[in-house]
Amino acid sequence: MKVIGAMQTPGGQWRVEVVRHQSGSRWYRLIHGDNVVDFLTIGRVAELLAQAGVDMGDLAEVAGRSARAG
Repeated sequence: MKVIGAMQTPGGQWRVEVVRHQSGSRWYRLIHGDNVVDFLTIGRVAELLAQAGVDMGDLAEVAGRSARAG
């Protein structure tokens, strides 16, 4: 698996990563503190962020992306 893109809130409390598997499939990973949720659609990411009071428009692209173990 490889992280091919990432966005996060200004303070870094919430992070969304785009993950690609060797097979070519892609999904989203949502990270908040020690909580990591994998295999999400962008719609589900938006829903979870909204439930937490975070607007997707508040996310900014992260420079120097790094892959997480997974």
